[in-house]
Amino acid sequence: MAAVINLVSERQHRTAREAAELRDELLEKCCVSVADLDRIAGYALVVWDARGDMRTAYNASEGPIGPALVPTLVADALNRHVAVMLARSDDTDASS
Repeated sequence: MAAVINLVSERQHRTAREAAELRDELLEKCCVSVADLDRIAGYALVVWDARGDMRTAYNASEGPIGPALVPTLVADALNRHVAVMLARSDDTDASS
């Protein structure tokens, strides 16, 4: 007789594994981003979990971007980044 698979346990293990992989990806992308700039003057970070609970962190103590501009800067940067990624996805879909 085949072994019984506990689907709840399997889902929990998969979710934990995917979360660990996402954490590793985040740290890797942070390291790459920092390596690409000569002198970091600030940063902003937003992370959330599967329930939508969010955590944020930023530092705008140096450079031309002050704390009041961080939300606008981040929104603009993400809008551009997501638009580029969606355009690349559309190009890939169109060429298929």
